[in-house]
Amino acid sequence: MENQLSSQLLHLLSIASPTFHESVISKHIQETVQSQFPAATIKTHEDSLIIEFPSNPNLPHLVFVGHSDTVPPFFTPYIDNGKIYGSGASDMKAALACYLTLFEVSLEKLTEHYRLSCIIYAREEGTTLEQNGLSGLISAYPEFFTHIDLAIIGEPTNNHIQLGCVGSIHAEIDFIGKACHSARPWDGKNALYEAIPFLQAISQEGPTKHTLFGVDFYDVMSVTSTKNDSGRTTIPGKWTCNVNFRFAPVYTLDEAVSYFINKLKAFGATSENIQIIDQVPAGSVIETPLFKQVVAQLNQPVEAKQAWTDVAQLTRLGIPAFNFGPGLTAQAHRPDEYVVLEDMVKHCSLLESLTKRKP
Repeated sequence: MENQLSSQLLHLLSIASPTFHESVISKHIQETVQSQFPAATIKTHEDSLIIEFPSNPNLPHLVFVGHSDTVPPFFTPYIDNGKIYGSGASDMKAALACYLTLFEVSLEKLTEHYRLSCIIYAREEGTTLEQNGLSGLISAYPEFFTHIDLAIIGEPTNNHIQLGCVGSIHAEIDFIGKACHSARPWDGKNALYEAIPFLQAISQEGPTKHTLFGVDFYDVMSVTSTKNDSGRTTIPGKWTCNVNFRFAPVYTLDEAVSYFINKLKAFGATSENIQIIDQVPAGSVIETPLFKQVVAQLNQPVEAKQAWTDVAQLTRLGIPAFNFGPGLTAQAHRPDEYVVLEDMVKHCSLLESLTKRKP
């Protein structure tokens, strides 16, 4: 299986697929599935795919889910010392390679126990929900999603099971001063200096822990980017920062937005200078007998997903889902991204254990 996995991944990594440019890899995956599994049915929508394998519709519907787009600039993939390097190796083409190899090796056994499907979608990285490829599939094929009993999302998790996901809200905060020449600062008011009390307050805001389903999620707020509208010899009359709030699945999205805005005001921002520019809900945990059974069968460490993933979209629809992938979380989005081949072999072996499901 090691050779199959490395060959499959190297082929996927050799196809550049930055966000909004996934058509070539989508076509490759579609042609691969049609060639190896001619009886499979493929639904398409804007470079995103739903692959359905012939199986008993009365069996539990298990769906493997992954995205095809990548973040780091493309570079020619290669293997070195048991590691496979390439853009998106850990996040998350390693999981896609595992799925395609698993189907090639164990499809017959899996379909004895499950109604089996696979979703491979575009535009996951850095997009809004409206642009997200999974969101597009949900809109295009709503009926399909009403019959999913469990979804496994192959985000990089170090082969651990990561439950739920934190939500994310971005806000831009303006601080207003008065522009003037830097040689005569007394003629104006430095907007950045006006923000210092706010920056001090938010820098001292530590994480807030929430324990749910036996794992720990954390609320965190961070200034992530800044900008001003002046040159280097001008005292800025306006300074803007982006603040990102990651929040545990203890809030609805509306509750999280309200809590966030109140916090920003307590730190010194004013209502008229706060603009919410992006927001996605947290992903909950929906425990069903099948969910518990599969988690128990995989028998891997269980922890919280301290990041946003499309678990949130699925659990919002009432679909039990969790994150489980062979990629390394520390490698995601790195310019020299890699995955450990041994971790991929282990991942496939763990997924194969699901063929031993007791009815």
